[in-house]
Amino acid sequence: MEIEQIKLNFKYMVLDSHTGDSHIFKTDRLVSDFINNTYDLQLSHMYINRNLETYEDFILIEGILIKLLW
Repeated sequence: MEIEQIKLNFKYMVLDSHTGDSHIFKTDRLVSDFINNTYDLQLSHMYINRNLETYEDFILIEGILIKLLW
């Protein structure tokens, strides 16, 4: 798999600081669905999209870290 293909398929990381679990997602919608269903936190995909513009940005909510990888 080429690096450009990896960058397209593995874009967002979600890290649970309480359990140490981590997950990788392709889209902000998948991250939003996962956060809403797994942790019962209401976080829209547009909020994620607006707040993660560069790989240095992150969202930390109730011990859940959301980060843009590339």
